[in-house]
Amino acid sequence: MLDGSISAFLHGLRWQDGADVVLLTVLFSWAYTWMRRTVAVQMTFGMMTLVAASWVASHFGLILTSYLLSAVSAVATIVVVVVFQREIRRGLSRASPLRWIRKWSRKPRVEASAAIVAQAAFALAAAGKGALIILPRHDWVGEYISGGLAIDARLSSALLEAVFTSTAPLHDGAVVVGNERLAWAGGVLPLAADTGDPRHGTRHRAALGLASAADAVVVCVSEERGTVVVAHDAGLTPVLSEAELRDMLEGLGAGRKVRSERPPERPRRAVDMLAYVAIFVGVVLAWSAMVRDRSDVVARVIPLELRGVSDSLRFDPPRFASVAIGLRGSRREIGLLAPDAVQAFIDIAGSSSGPHTFRVQTNAPAGVEVVSVVPGTVSLQLRKREADTPGR
Repeated sequence: MLDGSISAFLHGLRWQDGADVVLLTVLFSWAYTWMRRTVAVQMTFGMMTLVAASWVASHFGLILTSYLLSAVSAVATIVVVVVFQREIRRGLSRASPLRWIRKWSRKPRVEASAAIVAQAAFALAAAGKGALIILPRHDWVGEYISGGLAIDARLSSALLEAVFTSTAPLHDGAVVVGNERLAWAGGVLPLAADTGDPRHGTRHRAALGLASAADAVVVCVSEERGTVVVAHDAGLTPVLSEAELRDMLEGLGAGRKVRSERPPERPRRAVDMLAYVAIFVGVVLAWSAMVRDRSDVVARVIPLELRGVSDSLRFDPPRFASVAIGLRGSRREIGLLAPDAVQAFIDIAGSSSGPHTFRVQTNAPAGVEVVSVVPGTVSLQLRKREADTPGR
């Protein structure tokens, strides 16, 4: 019996169902990749747990528990919107088509800035000086930086080395570099909760904090170890040479395609692969539960309407004044349908005289599917209406 049910279930699948599952899996996987280093992941899984628990409680008839969990989920949704309004705004801006138009139409030069930053970074590392250098890409980074001063000076390696000299008043902050200009210096960045390496200090946390909040590239020079690390796409990548850093910055530059020689991505950890598998399984289970919940089929008898009736034609009343319609949907949606929510009609507009067979058409609210109509067609004999003769 179980094999028969599974076979019937698989036989009823459409290509749209597969596309639906794949699309949602890709979207949720992208969202996880974007938020995996933030506390948002924990809150997201917490929300999903509440929703799943509410559905299980409702399925087993635990009315009070289901009501309480649904109320908590609603309140939690508001809390998430308030707490993560910056992340939500960033995500919506990334989905905007205007962003992609600007991406392909605007191609600023990044080669000169990349070479200067690479030269200065390794000069500072060799001298045992720390630095934080921000190269914005598409996102505006001003809202994530506090403090500091506007500089607007022509970029050079000597200028960067001077800013990060220990006696300089702005050496503890971050600088913003763009369009071969040093735009800002002494800025304070948001700190990431954890970098994944206990040896990383405040500079690394600040670099990762901005890279997680915006799509900027941040070059971090360690004062203690004399190493150079690049933060981008919510990750940290160590760099071993000036040429490697220059090529990486050019490949990640704003408005440019990533080159084929882009540094290889870090291998995905097993926990990430497990998360992607869990997302796929969750999407399939949620889709299956929704399909099963919407599998109730009921029959309703509704009156048959005639539309498009012309004054120039006449006809005998149709044989059937009503039709039987099979409706599929969730039990709750079908139970709440108004008597006139579903309509059945034939349209005779533009028809000429003579015998005709019209297909019965239907209208149903969103979420309710019409699976059968009996009878499916109606035959009518149309005749021209005779004009009234004066005095008759």
